[in-house]
Amino acid sequence: MFHLVCMDCGRTCGDMTAANCPHDGGVLDVRYHSAEIPLQPQLPGIWRYAARLPLTDEKHIVSLGEGDTPLMPSSQLGPDISLPQLYFKNEGLNPTGSYKDRIASVGISYLRQLGRRAWAATSSGNAGASLAAYGARAAVDGYLFTLERAPRAKIAQILSYGPQVMSVKRLGYDPAAEKATWANIAALCAANDWLMLITARSNSPHAMEGAKTIAYEICEQLYDQAPDVVYVPVGGGGLLSAIWKGFKEWRKAGYIDRLPRMVAVQPLGCDPITQAWAAGRPIEPLDDCKSALSGIILTSPPDGDLVIQDLRESDGWALSIPDEAAYRAQSELASREGLFVEPAAAVVWAAIKADRQSGRLRGDEKIVGILTGIGFKDSAAIQRMTDDKPLPMIEADEILHVNPR
Repeated sequence: MFHLVCMDCGRTCGDMTAANCPHDGGVLDVRYHSAEIPLQPQLPGIWRYAARLPLTDEKHIVSLGEGDTPLMPSSQLGPDISLPQLYFKNEGLNPTGSYKDRIASVGISYLRQLGRRAWAATSSGNAGASLAAYGARAAVDGYLFTLERAPRAKIAQILSYGPQVMSVKRLGYDPAAEKATWANIAALCAANDWLMLITARSNSPHAMEGAKTIAYEICEQLYDQAPDVVYVPVGGGGLLSAIWKGFKEWRKAGYIDRLPRMVAVQPLGCDPITQAWAAGRPIEPLDDCKSALSGIILTSPPDGDLVIQDLRESDGWALSIPDEAAYRAQSELASREGLFVEPAAAVVWAAIKADRQSGRLRGDEKIVGILTGIGFKDSAAIQRMTDDKPLPMIEADEILHVNPR
């Protein structure tokens, strides 16, 4: 069983379906009546943690086998810079190619429990694909409002699942357009009794519980140990905040005895959270976005202040990475580790490398980088990564004369 508590005023919310505190509009946190996390391995995907997910009847579960993604020890990149305990959590191996499947599974399951017939959301691509896939599985309608500059490959994946998709002018680089989009989606859902599924704790507290299972899995995969440092790509901020919550819950359940430091990684051309962290102030919206790293570019992050709070609580930090460094990191992860990820995920390797070079990382830490999405999500980035790779045409008998490298 669970209840909702406002993270600002501390009041318990009587409306179990609310998205925000009715008293002050604050973010609602899902709290459970027991700290224990009994595992239920008979349930699919992340639902083995159903005791700490906001669903009261397992018959409503919608799963495509999300979760259980591998935690891969670095084979070359970590040792190259004297980080022998570097791991990558490969969330690109979820059913639609990103960690958002964890959120969609919980969100669409919750929608079914409420008896609602449709969802509506905004997304740059990954969340839209997840919601569309799980919505198709549950036979409910979907309405997605996407960024003006969203990569076409991501939109093609979403369209294949069958929801209605519309691109919103200036969404993704204009704070006013972002706020208006969220407000109007909320109004649309209220008018039609649909469920708004924005992948932010400040908008969809129930669904976002799915993302915390990443922390549960990391600790299990490290044999009931917590890492020392966890690097997370950050756009809206909900992922880092949910993962931090997951670590705290896992410790409270008695599985680990300490917590990691959390690191928020943003693109340099769109980094309102890093700027706020460096200045020691609340989040302030940016006037424009000068980054092309789809998936983590939001000028007004809805969960930004939660991230700042979590960084302080975990003794962590924030840093920003230029787009060019992210593209190099994407190439290095593919060619040196066999990990094919999108640029928005590759920022964690660029950040880890930068922190090692600056001396912020000593070298003896157990480090986890969250690789949030698979490389096929961004076809333009793939083209960029391979443009200089030769592809010679040869005759069949020339195969015998190929020289080993």
